[in-house]
Amino acid sequence: MRRVKLGTAVDADLLAKARAVAARERKHLNSIIEKSLEQYLASKGLEDRLNVVRRTKGRLAAPPDLVKKILEEPYLEV
Repeated sequence: MRRVKLGTAVDADLLAKARAVAARERKHLNSIIEKSLEQYLASKGLEDRLNVVRRTKGRLAAPPDLVKKILEEPYLEV
């Protein structure tokens, strides 16, 4: 998994609680934040949608001229 730096501002009390959990569980603060973000996104159903994109990426290989032809087709309103 590729990691990227993230700069943000959070409530001081919330950060203190997260640090306390990290210390109590002997984990890095980063892992607590990542896990919390994963759980939040899962509760919103976003992970499933992202997995569909990951699983199907590149599956329908079409030559550029065919894609261009399809995109230039007139819009049919039903």
